[in-house]
Amino acid sequence: MASLKTLFTEKSLSIEDLSYLSRLLKTNLSLKQSLGLLKNRKNAKVFDEITGQLDRGFLIENIIKDYLPSQIRSCAVSLLNHLSFNDALSISLRIYEEQQENRSGLFSSIAYPCILLFVTISALYLFDLYGIDTIFSLIVSFDADIGFYQDIRLVFRIVIRSIYYLILAGTLIIIYLIQPRHIVLLYLFLSEHFPNSLMSVYYSEEFMSLLLICIEHGYRTREAISILKEMKNRPVISFLAFHLDESLMEGETMKEAMHKKYYDSSLSRFIKIGNYTNDFVQIISSYIRMAKEKIRQRMKRYTVTIQLSTYVFIGAIIVFIYQILFMPMQAISMY
Repeated sequence: MASLKTLFTEKSLSIEDLSYLSRLLKTNLSLKQSLGLLKNRKNAKVFDEITGQLDRGFLIENIIKDYLPSQIRSCAVSLLNHLSFNDALSISLRIYEEQQENRSGLFSSIAYPCILLFVTISALYLFDLYGIDTIFSLIVSFDADIGFYQDIRLVFRIVIRSIYYLILAGTLIIIYLIQPRHIVLLYLFLSEHFPNSLMSVYYSEEFMSLLLICIEHGYRTREAISILKEMKNRPVISFLAFHLDESLMEGETMKEAMHKKYYDSSLSRFIKIGNYTNDFVQIISSYIRMAKEKIRQRMKRYTVTIQLSTYVFIGAIIVFIYQILFMPMQAISMY
């Protein structure tokens, strides 16, 4: 039986280890030299296993797949089937960094009001379930009329439970839809019925960011598109790359290919400018900055809307609860 120490030994490399390894490999150090420089107590076992397999003649492209962290494993494995280890590692890390930046910007601003709303609804749900009946029972013992408050309580109960169940249902729906098998269908639906939705802008920006990363690593545009087609762990990105490549294969220009419902409508205008200026990289960089700002502004509007709705709802509930909490005192004074 494996010891506890063996069971909890870190089997995969960390993102930090791989980032340092990628940087060292760019200085023309050999792989074994780079591993030796980065070896420490925490990663020694994994590094020794990798070095041992290298000494037995195995290729690093095949070895490293067993030691990749979950954050980049799917992406890196897809790229390793077509690219060298150095390129696959460098691109995977850049894609991971880009993804982290996009997600933090997308969710950090809206997380607080959503959590506040959920916690508030949950607290009110519990108060309605266990607290209000006790107060009403006390008031009834003084022969006080609570009919008006019971009617208001019924309205708030319906509202609270409706919102609570909507939040839970919405969360389950989101969890279902973001699965790789379903997210492309969701993207297609939104592209068809809601052009230039937040999701369309978000994935168009991410697609062009990843395309630019590949181009900056020395790959031609068509080669970069082929790389993105193989990213099956990012189904929307793979879908966009597939349709772009298909359009180019049919003889369409990049501008014509981008002028489809699957892409942000403003993207084709940037491509057109890029064709005139012959500075594709700079123009795409400008589009990425513009799209990021557009996403930030939309998220800001959504956040403000949720915050205001939450505060108004909380304010109304506080007034209602305040009246209920003081009802026993009013009943006692009247009695």
